Amino acid sequence: MAWVAIGWLLFGAASSLSAEMHQVGPEDDWFELLSSGDLQPGDEVVLRGGIYSDARRLVISCRGTAERPIVIRGAAGERAILRRPDARQNTLNLEGAQYLQLRSLEITGGAAGIRIRPLHDEPVRGIVLEQLHLHHLGGVAVTCNDSGAVYEQMEFRRNHIHHTGGHGEAFYLGGNHASAIFKNSQVVNNYIHDLRGPEVSQGDGVELKHGSYGNRVAENVIHDTNYPGVIVYGTVGMPPNTIEENIIWNSTDHGIQAAADAVIRNNFIASSGSVGIYSRDHQEAVTGNLIIRDNVVLGSRSEALRIQRPTRATDSPNASSGGDYSGPVEIVGNTLVGKEGAVTVRAGDSRQLKFSNNFGVGQIDGLRPADQDWRSPRNRTFELPKLEGNPAWEHLNRAAVEARFSL
Repeated sequence: MAWVAIGWLLFGAASSLSAEMHQVGPEDDWFELLSSGDLQPGDEVVLRGGIYSDARRLVISCRGTAERPIVIRGAAGERAILRRPDARQNTLNLEGAQYLQLRSLEITGGAAGIRIRPLHDEPVRGIVLEQLHLHHLGGVAVTCNDSGAVYEQMEFRRNHIHHTGGHGEAFYLGGNHASAIFKNSQVVNNYIHDLRGPEVSQGDGVELKHGSYGNRVAENVIHDTNYPGVIVYGTVGMPPNTIEENIIWNSTDHGIQAAADAVIRNNFIASSGSVGIYSRDHQEAVTGNLIIRDNVVLGSRSEALRIQRPTRATDSPNASSGGDYSGPVEIVGNTLVGKEGAVTVRAGDSRQLKFSNNFGVGQIDGLRPADQDWRSPRNRTFELPKLEGNPAWEHLNRAAVEARFSL
């Protein structure tokens, strides 16, 4: 059966632009439609329910515009599944695509779920991944790490990701040693879990590599990861990354790890296998330029918060011979609860470090805060972020999640 194309006109003030809606099913030549490169700005492809599987390498290179993106989505109320029959290739490759939106699709099998890369040294722009279900993959769910590439204006929102393989990250963004840059983008309102199976060697929830900057990682629900729920490196003097209003628990490693150049605020972290919030030098990033504010960290196996003094000297005017922070470190308004009598906060003292108005249980190593800056959290109340629209609440009992964060 041939796929059905429905044409319509979009009228502007002085001209009209044609676009097409293509409705296809698994029995149609959907592979040719997606891989031909013939889709034009404003076109929409609707995949009806069923399993779409082909042993060929699926590459999508279509290019929309900011005003008229191309949309590929599952039909409303139906389950459209892109299933790679083996792990010899990625399930889906976006190569040279611009202003493309993928929505309401299930993606499984294969190596990586979605690999995104440029063609002809152009930046990758305007890719939206929304309400996708990526699971049971042979590798990383979503990768944006092609060497030399720049990724910008990306939006990954309301996706459900679990049971990856190989390196196992849900989102691998940017390249080691700033070899690829992911910038000015958003990873928001996703549900990420179970990234620590026997075939997973790493398994971070969201990883932003060194040199990536200006990104917002927010309103995600992340649990049962092998490596940190969220990890960022440094931005090489560019605008900081923001990590806010995430709910994270049961990481085998740290809840959040940030080397430098980050705003970490209003996150809720429980039951980390190591440190709740951890900062240390990482690749070329030297610890510093951090704002850690209004977070709640409970039940970490090690400290709730650890700021490790840099091992390399910096250009800071306050630098000591042993190396000082690369910029100010502000720790303000957090609730940090460890075990009674154990170390809850460990940090290297410095004129660059500000520790004020925090609440906690346990000892502090390396700092001598005033009484008003380290108070008991008894009778302190707080409310988890609502995170409305997050797919987590289709699978989790909110009251049970809230119970993890009761004092």
